[in-house]
Amino acid sequence: MTAEADFRFGAANRRTDIDLLRIVICCAVILAHAVLIFADEPRYHLKSAAPSATASALYEFLHFTTMPCFFVLAGWSAVASLRRRRLGQFVRERVGRVFVPLVAGIVLLGPIIKYVELSGGRSLDLQGFRLVTKLDIGFLAFLPRYFGRLNMLTWSHLWFLAYLFLISMLLLPVLVRLARRSPSPAIPPAWVVYLPMLPIAAVLASLHGYWPFLPNLLTDWVDFVFFGLCFLIGAMMTAWPGFERQLNGQATPLALVGLVGFAGVALCGESSFAPLGVAATAWGVSGAALGFASRHAPRPGPVLRYLAEATLPVYVLHHVPLLLIGAAALRLDLPAGVQMALIWLLAAAVTLAIYHWLARPFAPTRFLLGMAPLPPAVARFDATSNSPVASDA
Repeated sequence: MTAEADFRFGAANRRTDIDLLRIVICCAVILAHAVLIFADEPRYHLKSAAPSATASALYEFLHFTTMPCFFVLAGWSAVASLRRRRLGQFVRERVGRVFVPLVAGIVLLGPIIKYVELSGGRSLDLQGFRLVTKLDIGFLAFLPRYFGRLNMLTWSHLWFLAYLFLISMLLLPVLVRLARRSPSPAIPPAWVVYLPMLPIAAVLASLHGYWPFLPNLLTDWVDFVFFGLCFLIGAMMTAWPGFERQLNGQATPLALVGLVGFAGVALCGESSFAPLGVAATAWGVSGAALGFASRHAPRPGPVLRYLAEATLPVYVLHHVPLLLIGAAALRLDLPAGVQMALIWLLAAAVTLAIYHWLARPFAPTRFLLGMAPLPPAVARFDATSNSPVASDA
C-alpha cells in the first residue's frame, strides 16, 4: 500500500486518527485549565490560595504540548480543506468556523469570564496581570461596564481562534501552493522527523520567548510566530505523506525526546537551554501523538463523528462552566488533586450537556459556534431518537 493510499489525502473519508487526536487534545486543554487554577502561574482568571507543585508541573507540560499540537492539526486541516474547496470558499469557511465563534465568545461568554475574574480581585488585560479590588456588584449591573469599556473585553481562551484566523490568512499563499501539489510518496530517513525542533528552538531563542505567556497579540509576537511555525509544519505534512508514515515508526523515540526536553526545562527553568527544551517537548509530544494516533486509528462510527464535531464548540464553551465549577469547588475542604479532577470531569460533562441539548440542535447556535448547518433529515432524526448522529463539520 502506498503512503498516499494509507493516509488517504484528499479522499472523501475522514481521517479518524486526526479526529481522535483532536478529541484527546480538547480533553487535555480542559484538564490544563482545571490544573491552572492550582498552579504557580498567576496569569489566570481564578486561582487557589495554595499553589501545588504537582499542578504547576502538570500544567507546564500540558501548556507546552496541547496548543502546539492543536496548531499542527489546524495546519494539516487547512490544506486538506483547500483540496476540497476553492479559495473563496475556504476564506468563507475560515470566517464562519473561526472568526464568528471568536466574536460570539467575546460577546456572550466574555462577560461571565471577566466577572469571575474581577470578583476574585484579579485582572487580565492587554497590559498583563494585576491584583485589583474585588468586584462588589451583581452580574447584571456589571454588564454595561463590560460592554462600555474596551479594556474590559476579554477573549480569554479564545485567543487560539484569533491567532488561528490570522495565521491562516497570512499563510494562505503557502497553503494554496501546498494544496495544489501532488503528495510526495518518498519516505524520509528517520532523523528527518526530528528536524522541526530546530526552527522552533531558533524562533524561541531569537525572539526571547516563551515566558511570560500572555497571548494578547500586541506584545506576543514570539508565540504568534511559534504557533505559526507549528501550523506551517502541519500544513507541509499534507504534501509529504511519507513524513507522516515515518512519524508512525518514530512515535516512541519522539515521545522520549519530548519527555527529556520537558525534564530539562523543569530542571533548568528559564535558562539558555529553555528554547531547545520547549521545542523538544512541543514537537516531540506532537509528533509522537500523530504517530501513535495513526497506529491506533479508530473505526469510523457515530460516536466518533459526534465527538469530532463537538471538539470546536466544546473548546469555545468549556471555560465558563469550568470557572463557575472551579469557584464552587475551591470552597470545599478537599485535597487539591480531588478538586482538580472534580473540576475537570464536571466541566467536561456540563459542557457536553450544554453542547448536546442547547447548542447542537439549533441553527443559530450552530452558526455562532462555527458548526456546519445540520441537514434537515439528520436534525429530525436526531431530535426524535436522541441518537448521536453528526454531520462532518
